[in-house]
This record gives sequence, C-alpha cells and structure tokens, in this order.
Amino acid sequence: MSLMLNDRFASMPWDSIDSVVFDIGNVLMVFDPDAMLQILFPDEEELKARLMERVFHSPYWVMLDHGTLSPVEAARAMAGDDEAFREDVLHLLDHWTELTQPIDEGVKAMETARAHGKKIYLLSNYNDVFFSRTQKRHAYLRDESVDGMVISAHEKTMKPGAEIYHLLEKKYGLIPERTLFIDDAPANIEGALSVGWQGIWYIPGTLDHFFAC
Repeated sequence: MSLMLNDRFASMPWDSIDSVVFDIGNVLMVFDPDAMLQILFPDEEELKARLMERVFHSPYWVMLDHGTLSPVEAARAMAGDDEAFREDVLHLLDHWTELTQPIDEGVKAMETARAHGKKIYLLSNYNDVFFSRTQKRHAYLRDESVDGMVISAHEKTMKPGAEIYHLLEKKYGLIPERTLFIDDAPANIEGALSVGWQGIWYIPGTLDHFFAC
C-alpha cells in the first residue's frame, strides 16, 4: 500500500528526496473560478452560473488543458449558436489569467526546497495559451526559475494518466522513488504514487508545516 510522504514522516525527509515537482493551480497559484466570475461579471448571477457550467465545468475546458482545442475553438463549442454568449465566453477566456495570484505557502515551499539543494519542476494540466499568459505574470513559473516542466497541452497528455509522469522522468532523468509530487487533486497524487513517486496532497497549511525545516 502506497502512503503519502507526510503520512509516513513527521517532517520533510530531505535526504530521501532529490526532486520536488509542483502542480500549479491551487498549489502555486490561486485558481478560483467563482472569484474570477465575480470580478469579470459582477451582479450578473444568471450569466455567472451559465459561464461556470459551460466553461469551467464543461468537457471543452478539459480539451483546452489537453491541447486539443484552442481558446477560440473552445469558445465556439461552449457557446454554440448564441453569439452574444460567445462574446462573454471569449471575454472570460481572454482575461481570467490576469486575475491569478500566487499562493505564498506554495512559493515558499519552492524556495525552501531550492535552499535544500533540490531540483524544482512543474507538472500541470494547463492550456498552452493560458500558461504562456500566466508565465508572463508570474516569474516563479518561468523556464529560468525552475529546472524543468511538463505542461499537458504541450504534450497532449494529462494527469492522472501515467504517461505524463513518465514524460517528466525521462525528460529530466528523475528517479521515481526520490521524486516528490505536490498536487491539490487526490487523483493526481494517486497517479504519482502509482508510478513510484512520493506524494503530498496539498491542502492549506500542509506545506507550511511540512516544509518548516
């Protein structure tokens, strides 16, 4: 039976880890669709509910992350024949990345791991266009700030499938049992554990406690 790292140790076993791999959304950066919709479409309750369902909860959002749809193609699919609604969808897709903010706990964990001499990687389900925009806003997500990354839309494969974890391993020569993955989705941690990685399921406070040393 595979256990998460923080269920086996009271504090970070730095000697057992070479590489720390971070998810982005809700680990290093806040991804809060409700808050985004409130900012972009204040006082439009019916429209916000429709956008939540047709954008963030739709299969087309997954296809964006998978890299099989562009934002323009996705907006067309999400809105159907409703041209006025399509403009609202495009507005949301064009501007949500401007509203993202760092999660201090996650960024601090990156810095702590780096201070302990560990390699830092990113592994995220993310659309390529949206990721490029997000990198421009957040320096800690840029190529020069980490040792490497695999983004789902670039590779046309997604977590929690085993292929994307193996891609990161092969690309950077990671040793599975000495690789720690941090993600907010239990299914993605299960995926990491299934390929022999270590894992921490991120909930607020997890990293401040475990990375304290």
